Amino acid sequence: MTKPCILLDVDGIFADFVAPCLDAVYAHTGKRFFSDDVTDWDIMKALGIDDETGAAIYKSMQVPGLCFGIPPYDGAREGVDRLREWAEVIAVTSPFGGEHWMHERDRWMVEKMGFRKDDVMHVRSARKYRVWGDAFVEDKTETLRKYREHHPECTNVLFLRNYNKADGWDGLSADGWPHLVSLLEHRLRR
Repeated sequence: MTKPCILLDVDGIFADFVAPCLDAVYAHTGKRFFSDDVTDWDIMKALGIDDETGAAIYKSMQVPGLCFGIPPYDGAREGVDRLREWAEVIAVTSPFGGEHWMHERDRWMVEKMGFRKDDVMHVRSARKYRVWGDAFVEDKTETLRKYREHHPECTNVLFLRNYNKADGWDGLSADGWPHLVSLLEHRLRR
């Protein structure tokens, strides 16, 4: 019997991209923000940072070591290991920028999450709907809506974070790894 295929975004699901971003904001502005301050997927917008400063902050993050140094979320490795017991698990990630990102992301997924390099797909978020799976888990509501529009038959799940809770998603959502694993087991495990 074929295992169901679960597609998982990386930042916001496995990797806490907000943490190094807030460090970069502090380095540029001297203002210390916390993850609870990020109430919109657009981090700079949420923090009231103008476009020019935001672009400079993001540019400063395109350096060797940043992607590999992103902290994993608690429970992510254990959660993906549980899913792998009965499903094929594929990471679908959008490269942030800089020549180091994709190589470091592959290494991060292999060393910190136990993925094989072949199970990590680099796809721009506007094109994630081109990848098919039985389930798609994403933290960016706009990307998830587009995916659901193209694949309404799939189990589409919003991984809840402070920055997407007010987005008006009317589908399935998970508020952490234990909830996500339980939800997907209930929906897909054969």
